[in-house]
Amino acid sequence: MMEEEQRSERVDGNPKEKQAKFFDTPSSLVGSIVEKAISDNQPPLPPRHTLVSFPVARHRSHAPRWSPSGSRAQSKDNNNVEEDHASEDEEEEEEERFMNAASIAAFAKPLQRKERKDMELRTWKDMPSPHDRQESRKAKKLIQMIPLSVDSPTTPMDVDNNTFDTASDDQMIDIVSEKATERISFNASPPVPATSSSSYGLGTRHASSSLESEIDVENHARLQTMSPQEIAEAQAELLDKMNPALLSILKKRGHDKLKKRKHSVPGLSDANQETKNSRTDGHFLRQQGQAVTPSASQVVAIPKEPSVVQNSVLAQGFLWDAWTERVEATRELSFSFDGNVVKDDDFPAAETGEMLSGVGSAAERDFLRTEGDPGAAGYTIKEAIALARSVIPGQRCLALHLLASVLDKASCKLCQRRIGYTREGKDKSTDWEAIWAYALGPEPELVLALRMALDDNHTSVVLACVKVIQCLLSCSLNENFFDILENMGPHGNDIFTASVFRSKPEIDLGFLRGCHWKYSAKPSNIVPFREEIADEETEDKETIQKDVFVAGQDVAAGLVRMDILPRIYHLLETEPTAALEDSLVSVTIAIARHSPKCTTAILKYPKFVQAVVKGFKLNRKMDVLPSQINSVRLLKVLARYDKSTCMEFVKNGTFNAVTWHLFQFTSSLDSWVKLGKQNCKLTSDLMVEQLRFWKVCIQSGCCISRFPELFPALCLWLTCPSFEKLKEKNLICEFTSVSKEAYLVLEAFAGTLPRMYSPNISRNETGAWDWSYVSPMIDTALSWITFAPQLLEWERGIKSVSVSTTSLLWLYSGVLRTISKVLEKISAYVEEEPLPWLPEFVPKIGLAIIKHKLLSFSVADVSRCEKDSLMCSSFMGFLCLLREQSQDEELALASVSCLHGLTRTILSIQILIESARSKMKTPPQGSVSARDESLLARGILTESLADLTYVWSSIRDSVASEWPIVQSIELHKRGGLAPGLGRGWGASGGGFWSTRVLLAQADAGLLSLFLNISQMDSQNDQGSVCLMDKMNSALAMCLIAGPRDHLLVEKAFDYVLRPHALEHLACCIKSNKRTKAFTWKCSEEDYHHMSKVLASHFRLRWLHPKRKSKAENEVSGVRKGAVGLETIHEDGEMPNCSTQDQKSDSLVIEWAHQRMPLPPHWFLSSMSAANGGKTPAGPPESRELLEVAKAGVFFLAGLESSTGLGSLPSPVASVPLVWKFHALSTVLLVGMEVIEDEDTRNLYSFLQELYGQVLDETRQNQHEIKLLRFKSDISENYSTFLEMLVEQYGAVSYGDELYGRQMSTYLHQCVEPSVRLSAWTALANARVLELLPSLDKCLGEAQGYLEPAEENEGVLEAYLKAWTSGALDRAATRGSVAFTLVLHHVSSLLLSEDKVSLRNKIVKSLVSEDKVSLRNKIVKSLVRDLSRKRHLREGMMLELLRYRKWCADAMEEEEETATETRERQRRIEVLKEACQGDSSLLTEVEKLKSALFGTM
Repeated sequence: MMEEEQRSERVDGNPKEKQAKFFDTPSSLVGSIVEKAISDNQPPLPPRHTLVSFPVARHRSHAPRWSPSGSRAQSKDNNNVEEDHASEDEEEEEEERFMNAASIAAFAKPLQRKERKDMELRTWKDMPSPHDRQESRKAKKLIQMIPLSVDSPTTPMDVDNNTFDTASDDQMIDIVSEKATERISFNASPPVPATSSSSYGLGTRHASSSLESEIDVENHARLQTMSPQEIAEAQAELLDKMNPALLSILKKRGHDKLKKRKHSVPGLSDANQETKNSRTDGHFLRQQGQAVTPSASQVVAIPKEPSVVQNSVLAQGFLWDAWTERVEATRELSFSFDGNVVKDDDFPAAETGEMLSGVGSAAERDFLRTEGDPGAAGYTIKEAIALARSVIPGQRCLALHLLASVLDKASCKLCQRRIGYTREGKDKSTDWEAIWAYALGPEPELVLALRMALDDNHTSVVLACVKVIQCLLSCSLNENFFDILENMGPHGNDIFTASVFRSKPEIDLGFLRGCHWKYSAKPSNIVPFREEIADEETEDKETIQKDVFVAGQDVAAGLVRMDILPRIYHLLETEPTAALEDSLVSVTIAIARHSPKCTTAILKYPKFVQAVVKGFKLNRKMDVLPSQINSVRLLKVLARYDKSTCMEFVKNGTFNAVTWHLFQFTSSLDSWVKLGKQNCKLTSDLMVEQLRFWKVCIQSGCCISRFPELFPALCLWLTCPSFEKLKEKNLICEFTSVSKEAYLVLEAFAGTLPRMYSPNISRNETGAWDWSYVSPMIDTALSWITFAPQLLEWERGIKSVSVSTTSLLWLYSGVLRTISKVLEKISAYVEEEPLPWLPEFVPKIGLAIIKHKLLSFSVADVSRCEKDSLMCSSFMGFLCLLREQSQDEELALASVSCLHGLTRTILSIQILIESARSKMKTPPQGSVSARDESLLARGILTESLADLTYVWSSIRDSVASEWPIVQSIELHKRGGLAPGLGRGWGASGGGFWSTRVLLAQADAGLLSLFLNISQMDSQNDQGSVCLMDKMNSALAMCLIAGPRDHLLVEKAFDYVLRPHALEHLACCIKSNKRTKAFTWKCSEEDYHHMSKVLASHFRLRWLHPKRKSKAENEVSGVRKGAVGLETIHEDGEMPNCSTQDQKSDSLVIEWAHQRMPLPPHWFLSSMSAANGGKTPAGPPESRELLEVAKAGVFFLAGLESSTGLGSLPSPVASVPLVWKFHALSTVLLVGMEVIEDEDTRNLYSFLQELYGQVLDETRQNQHEIKLLRFKSDISENYSTFLEMLVEQYGAVSYGDELYGRQMSTYLHQCVEPSVRLSAWTALANARVLELLPSLDKCLGEAQGYLEPAEENEGVLEAYLKAWTSGALDRAATRGSVAFTLVLHHVSSLLLSEDKVSLRNKIVKSLVSEDKVSLRNKIVKSLVRDLSRKRHLREGMMLELLRYRKWCADAMEEEEETATETRERQRRIEVLKEACQGDSSLLTEVEKLKSALFGTM
């Protein structure tokens, strides 16, 4: 009976087919999971096991008991018989037919995959709203409703609709053949194999192009079979049948397409052609059944940007297209259970067949395959997600494990790559960036599947699901990053991990990059606990589709919106296993680190924190569980968010409940060592998190009075122990990690010390601990310094590095930071008045540093260490050597942190000793030598100048090489390639979240400290090279600093903008020999004023976070005269406890609302934002704008003059020339007052001449035609800016020469044709062409405006229109550059002999319906215009006929020669020929001839 049921189930395939159709998309699964809920539809019975439990994923035709397509077709005819319980004979025939199925199994064809829609990756770039997506779907439906016949292969892009209406069917076929023949004549792309119409490329966007390519292939195949004579006969026959007008139009369109392919994006046409060919070849091979790797065959080589600034709009569009193809190529990749990609070569299509898609297919396929390795053939990501919804728990668990492996492998591979890695077309390795982006993207709907799996009633499935979420949120990688961040100083602020993107540049701010960051998912869309606020309106709006949409923007936001927090709380309350509890808390930590909205959601959820703390209250033993470590980490993260939260944890006893382990090991080290390696590891990790929790509470102002209680418990970890036992048990790293955190806690305590020299301030009044505890704390710290030479063995140089070196360096970093913090609390009062007395521990610290060789006071020893890496004379030299040569980034970070702490310490010691030199107490004699005392008295910082110089030069070079790396991270206006929460947001190497960037920021912080030291000694700034190196280093620091480094950027601004630096820039301007000399008058008071103005502007522009006033929130920002909807302020939509309100007492910083890192052209903002851009403080006054603009012109001129004076390249030189020309234009929008000032006018002229020379040199050396791509590099809407500029020019310039020179720059041949056309049109419409200067007064050489000859049809048409409309009349009389350009380019097109081929090319491509050539049209227009306005146009026409190619002496009078006479006669004949026998036009030409030769 069982066998009969199995046979009937095997034969009848209809129910499974219907079920597969029902579950066609992942979204339709909601509410239909049979195993988890009851559905109204009768669920299909699960397939039954046959041999083994985990079958291999193969095609169903290869299963031993699965009927092939032929037998299934026959079984379909016998359904009625089976339903009526057929007779035994029919059953035997059915059994025989099934038994014979194995013989024809090899002939079974795989199912044809359905055509998938486009992934719409551009929605990640533009971040549309759900309403926009609905509108786009409606538009797509309308497009699909338009019938597209295969018999009519042309598209609206090929032939006008009016022509098609009059053409017959035969003419349609002729058109296609003519187009194919025309392609051959124009040497188009070679024939390619036939492609499949069901391409998985870009969906409906490529429908017409794929149809056209198929027709093209057929035509090529037909033409290859024909002889040349037959082709000629066919062409003649087509020409006879076809309408000549239609033929002309087709030829014109063909030429237009060829031009667009050649001139659309320079240097990218070949890459696009290769992309198309590779895509076509890939589809062809896939049809033939051969193995194809999409990641290798469809990856496009992304061209490298010519500059650091990633700001080319065309390049951005190409990058997005190439990126889209890369992501879509991962759709077909299959993965094994260890996360690796299964190559197609291992399982060719002949063996496995084509992979099935859909929800039921993966489950059916696995169940029906009964032998072999289960993971051999692999699964695609969508198949694994579909299998995660299976009714079989084992399959669900299997699929989730595979997804976890893939995500973990992808995130690890991404972090292993270098920052700024660009995948090239020849790269055959697995594209893990695209895999990560596809998995997090909107198509697989992974977040929805995981949220459904989290509600499973099988513990193994829930655990596997949580593991996938951990990998999806990169929990372990992010925590490793934050662990390193905790060790760094001096600031200890965390940063939220939510993915962000840059807002679009605004015209009011000069289109500058570096706009505010915005959340990928709006905070208002993160709506947790919707059941509490649900009403009739929200129930209709809050749909699952919106949840999926938000998850596509940000996976963590989508999970919170899908109510993952209540589910985690429920699982924690049900006493989960230790592994599940640890994973759940880890996921909660990742959510808490995401954004303020997510942190608030956790804090507002009732009893969530109590559920986390419950494990500590139930387990009072010394055994440490991993979940306890994560629980303390979660509480620490929540306490960092808000001071009130931290105080609440202290008041309700939560803090005490989770930190009692700290007070258990107070007797000796033996009791801790006896716990064993594993327990010591867990114990140290727990104590580290508890001490960090203590540090957060101290920084929030809590638990400060409990120092006497905590210090005895920490003495075991604060004192340097005997390392023999630790080395024997291999516990050095564990012990030093606790010791390091203990000293960081003491550093936090030191920050709360009261004023040392203020009398009558008791500890009870301030609530802080007093200075009586400092001396024993310093003694314990000095014990580590005493044993430093033995522990680190730095005299051996690089050979002394071991496994424990990194942990020891982090420990010494904490020790030195604690000492320096105590000393800085004393030295903070030195500026007010001299110290009345000096604490005894200050000289003790200095003598310990000198005695134990932390510094080298010998120049010879330092130079020897620089040459030989195998020996070091001091601890500082050893640290600098590790920074230079270590390949371990964490070791380099620890070295820089130690250098920072040591430098701060010796700086504070010298300041304090110099302030209280006469009252310094003599240290105890005995072990202190006279040499040490002498060094301390002369100044420990001054005497160690050789060591400091060595460190300074090394860090300076490092910063100079690191800022381009940081700037290369920001792609597609994002910090990463894909939205989501993964470390680095999908960027290679971790992007902004990498240790490489942390190292660069640490170097910048140390460099800032050295710049501060250099200001104390004015002698260090003598010499232009040394000073410019420091200024260039300060400029580089601004490009490295992140959102946590506002103080660093402020210090860089202070150094670069100080009056002494501005005075040095003025000297550089005066000594510049590239331009003519001019007088510059500026007093010391003026330098102070400019310093103040620039510093105020740059701080407001770049460092102030974006805040929205109440008026802005209440009133929509609709411009006057515009009719539009209410503006949605995405940046300001925050909860009631927004980050702006709680930022002052929060220890966590947001990426959003910030502008860091700054763009390379940040210094142009004083000029580019001068047209009334709003600052956080409101719109600036006109007088303030004028002062900022004048100071900005001076600052830019100084930076440009000093660019080549330093020994290192300046970041100013990396800014493209187009941005500098743009800045010169934007500053004119302030008003004529800018260039009316004599000094500013001289500086402005200096910059124009300098940039003109640079433009000519670059054009001649690099032979680049389009150097000034204003539209591509700055903004697509640059024409709007040009209209504003021209309007200002016509209104207030009165023909000013400097203003006119700047306007004429947009007519240069190095400018894009579209921008030249926009500039010319705006100038002509405003009737200000005559205000432009003559050609010899324009910027740069005249050759740049004239050559190459104009080929753009739109520009030539605009020239002709300006001629006939009268816009050039006054320009001709005044000798404007506009008239010279028209004469040159029109004569080159019509009259020049050496341009005949070019003229014929353009004429042939623009033939109109009545076969009138472009030359004849232009000549007739000019002659007719001459006949109507002879008194105005005759002189202009004579100038055109007399025009010679412009040269240096073109304006000089020369004797008429016979050659010139013949040339003019030839030109008259050209005009006559173009008139085509028109008597009236010929009469005008004769009159013109008489006037021409009558004046000779």
